[in-house]
Amino acid sequence: MKLAGVRKLVRLERVDSTQSEARRLAEEGAPDGTLVWALSQTAGKGRLGRRWRSAPGGLYASWLLRPKFPPERLAELSLACGEALAAALREFGASTSVKPPNDVYALCADGKGRKIAGILCEASGSGGRLDWLIVGFGVNVDNAPPLARSVSLRALAGRPVGAGAVLKAAMTALSRARRAGNFV
Repeated sequence: MKLAGVRKLVRLERVDSTQSEARRLAEEGAPDGTLVWALSQTAGKGRLGRRWRSAPGGLYASWLLRPKFPPERLAELSLACGEALAAALREFGASTSVKPPNDVYALCADGKGRKIAGILCEASGSGGRLDWLIVGFGVNVDNAPPLARSVSLRALAGRPVGAGAVLKAAMTALSRARRAGNFV
């Protein structure tokens, strides 16, 4: 599968966390554009150290970047990634918006917004520069969402969507946002 912004694809059936795997690869010197994609996670990572069991049918990925921009721009990048992911999900008919700092919500038929995706950015560096940055994201695609206040693309569309199709749209949008914001 050809994906925008991806130089190396690591596709796993099951992993504890795509973030942890991407971090390990970053420390081993994996190149900019390495993407870790798993069909399920046993200990996915969320903000504030939250852990998630991520069942098959969802999209769980972490994109390793080796940027040259200053660490002060990380918050700006995180919001840009949320907006990009929200835009990608609109391609599948979801009416989405970003709830800062890292959630994407979809408007449901009952008029309520429910979480459909999350973003987690982690970075390492020193001396005013970044060694690596990992943009992790999880999307409820065809899985049963883990929380009652969540929704999946399948529930919104009334049909299966496929994590591969969503990954392709997400990487196109994220790559575009990276170039447009000069997050290289």
